[in-house]
Amino acid sequence: MAASILPAHPLNGLSLDCELSIVFETEDPFRMPLDRLKTLIERTEPGEMRGYLFGLYDLRRAVVYAGGH
Repeated sequence: MAASILPAHPLNGLSLDCELSIVFETEDPFRMPLDRLKTLIERTEPGEMRGYLFGLYDLRRAVVYAGGH
């Protein structure tokens, strides 16, 4: 089942030389400040990748509200 899910993931279609790919090589989106993640969302064109980043942002905010980091 994982074999059919992985090709559909938004990061799988990300070009290796695009700005977002370079950011992910140097920064961990699960650990970067929420303001930085929000900036990445604002600079990403509407589409699957932006939706993925919004989902990640919401997940990170939920962790903060639940008393995590």
